[in-house]
Amino acid sequence: MIIPNKKVILLLFILSLFLVACGNKSLSGESENWIGRYSGSEENKERVREFVIRPKDNKEVSVPVSYKIISERNDLDLKGTKHLEANSLDILTRCSDCNIALKGNEISIELKWNGKKETLVLTN
Repeated sequence: MIIPNKKVILLLFILSLFLVACGNKSLSGESENWIGRYSGSEENKERVREFVIRPKDNKEVSVPVSYKIISERNDLDLKGTKHLEANSLDILTRCSDCNIALKGNEISIELKWNGKKETLVLTN
């Protein structure tokens, strides 16, 4: 009976290594003025990447915010300008063949608003 238990333990160990190798699907971080979170998921064979960026201490931001999102290994490149809704900058992308568990496990978000510029880094 000791041998089957060793096999089960070995199998569980290998499965856990596989799951870790798949990468993170959630990252977060904060900068001087911003707090951000990234999450990746899969819904009905479609992959979803979601970024939620909010002003720190719930400061009101009433001007448009420009953003540029880049991953460490260049498998993500998004940019645009939006007004915050409910004091939150929500960016959602859907794709069929993109990575939701980003390889670099680090995302840089350059934010520009009201003549200010700041970089928010999301990590695991």
